[in-house]
Amino acid sequence: MKRICLRCNVTTQDFNLWCQEKNCPAENATEIFDSGEWFGPIEILQPMIALHSAIIYQARREKKRILLKIANPGCEEKLRQEAKTFQVLAKSRHHPHLPVLLPAQVQGSVEQDPYGWMVIGGQERYYEVFEYLEGEILRNYLLKNPQPWYQHAGWIILSIADTVHYLHKTGCVHLCLNPDVILVRHDRRGVPRPVLLDLGTGSPPQDAVRMWNDTYTLPAYTAPELLDPARNEGVGTAADVYGLGLLLYEMLAGRPAFQYHLVNEQILTQHILAGEFKPSGRIDLKNVSEITEKAIQRQPGQRYPDVASFVNALRPNFPPIPAEHKPFQINWRLTLIILGALLTISLIILYGLSLLPR
Repeated sequence: MKRICLRCNVTTQDFNLWCQEKNCPAENATEIFDSGEWFGPIEILQPMIALHSAIIYQARREKKRILLKIANPGCEEKLRQEAKTFQVLAKSRHHPHLPVLLPAQVQGSVEQDPYGWMVIGGQERYYEVFEYLEGEILRNYLLKNPQPWYQHAGWIILSIADTVHYLHKTGCVHLCLNPDVILVRHDRRGVPRPVLLDLGTGSPPQDAVRMWNDTYTLPAYTAPELLDPARNEGVGTAADVYGLGLLLYEMLAGRPAFQYHLVNEQILTQHILAGEFKPSGRIDLKNVSEITEKAIQRQPGQRYPDVASFVNALRPNFPPIPAEHKPFQINWRLTLIILGALLTISLIILYGLSLLPR
């Protein structure tokens, strides 16, 4: 296993990790599995993304490709809570922009084994297993294309906003929205189809402050009311409006609203608490820019009160998201059964005709 810095993704084969971030606790770097290594009965194919709370891998279990999420030290309770929330959501309709949870144990069920744990290198490691998904992490996509076409940016946000609204209706707030937790697949016509890989705190709004941990995400993507709870501002659905606004701002402006690399964390926090961000500069998208910048206001009361209000303001500025036309797939098993039945009927008819007098 290697070691990885969760601030800048620097990796090393030993414990002597040097990080470009001046205030990085390098001695607390997280272990990361490499391609070809094994996590119990699961073969690691490659790491996908190192979140602050977990690392997500492409993996293989019993010849079947899967997504594997392993909690980072100190974030085990978050993963357990997330798995239980997925377990509850699985009992209702499956949302198309959420991954499908699989049993942690091959012979188990989601009801019995929504998450698993095993001891690796003397340390307990908690994990979840999901159906395999094609796509690219939004953060990596933005490194190549920092300023996507505005319609694609809008469609990504509207899709993720619909997912977050769905979570709110089930009684959960996210609070950890950032480009690392979104997987984007482009269909045959190039339309982005995002999936939210992480449920954040997965807690009711009244428990948000208690469940919150500043190791769950970067300060640059954290709502101000979470960074300074001493101001006694309520933490609720407006915090996720803030997160959605930050994502849209970053894609429109081609840069984050608050820089997070090589920035002193205290100075960064001061800028966030003061609400000091530059305008997006998208004068070609007047309404969209105004909506985005309203969503990331310092005071929760100055934002949209909930995700539905944010979506209602944003949606008229974009064409409807095209329906996906999936390629037609032949069910060979059913086809063979039908052909066999037709062949049997044909033979019976021919046999009957052969018995008729001539």
